[in-house]
Amino acid sequence: MPALDRLGDRLKAAGARQERLLVLYLTLGDPLTDSLEFAVAAVAAGADVLELGLPTPGTRPRGADIALSFDRARQCPPGRLWELVRELRTALPDTPLLSLVYPQTVADLGVDRLLELSAESDVDGLVLTDPDGRLTADRVAAAGLSAVPLVTPGTDATRRRRLEDTARHLTYQALAERTGARLDPAQVGRFAGAAALGATKPFLAGFGIRDEHDIRAASAYAAGVVIGSELYRGLAAAEPATRMPWTRSAVRRWKAATVLSGTDLPRSGHAR
Repeated sequence: MPALDRLGDRLKAAGARQERLLVLYLTLGDPLTDSLEFAVAAVAAGADVLELGLPTPGTRPRGADIALSFDRARQCPPGRLWELVRELRTALPDTPLLSLVYPQTVADLGVDRLLELSAESDVDGLVLTDPDGRLTADRVAAAGLSAVPLVTPGTDATRRRRLEDTARHLTYQALAERTGARLDPAQVGRFAGAAALGATKPFLAGFGIRDEHDIRAASAYAAGVVIGSELYRGLAAAEPATRMPWTRSAVRRWKAATVLSGTDLPRSGHAR
């Protein structure tokens, strides 16, 4: 295991403060977000964890906004992606970093090389979108990294329990079929509540969370929320000079929504 358990420590600290983790998704190499200044500003504004997309040649995300982000990032030389991860780790030594891994990511890089690069870059864990594929949680754990398996809507109880058993800290519960889905707060709360039923591990809620109303709805059940598509929608719509101020303001709002009020008591023992 890593010498530092950044993810576990951050999860415990958030629970002690009665708040949830804000996980901000960034596509490595996308010119909208690839500067260290951007990442540092986002963390300073309140992002607890950064989830990093790796735009390898064969990877094609299904969500429209993240797919566009990957398309913009393909101009970045492949070798530069891991340099960016290492630069992020140097600039943000205490911030948990999670790499988002698609089946195509594994196919492009190979299991051994992906794990080697991840360990060298000092990421804390891998979000596995295909936890039953070539890269298993056991392989991730053997490399000293935290596996965060994706649990999709409709996953049966037996498989879900098995995925929870493979996770060191958290699973990632998709509330919709793809990133960027349009859900309203009532749906977010209902889907997150359904995910919490019988959960044996804390989970991050993602896919369809867009604003502070959605965050509050999910936070009664989830240990953290992931925002990605909404970030890129906002950045794409903003003038270049306003992108950094917009990001700081948005992240502050999103983080404030993770703080539980007196009436927002956790509705699952595994949310903490």
